[in-house]
Amino acid sequence: MARYIVSSLNAQASPRGILLDRINGPGWADTPANLLDHLIHERHDFVLEGTDLRLAARRQQENAWLLIIVDPQGKEIAPESLPHWRVEQLRPPQRPRMNWWQRLIDPDAA
Repeated sequence: MARYIVSSLNAQASPRGILLDRINGPGWADTPANLLDHLIHERHDFVLEGTDLRLAARRQQENAWLLIIVDPQGKEIAPESLPHWRVEQLRPPQRPRMNWWQRLIDPDAA
């Protein structure tokens, strides 16, 4: 089984609340769905950098799984309480910069 270090858990704000979007480690990044697949099939081990915590898969219902963080005793840890948790703020899309000739045509558009 391969062992990977997780350096950050990147989340984004959405209409449904804060959602885990991407998991990063040294030289790699992946989606929670892909990592969950690796954990369910016990192909890889993911540990949080600088801690003894690791990612795990917990069955919620018949075919539903949840990605969780556990300590060595198997106790679930809230990811929001860890320094690895980073919420990315969505930036409004920026307008492309106008060329000099576009500013000549419509100086009020800038």
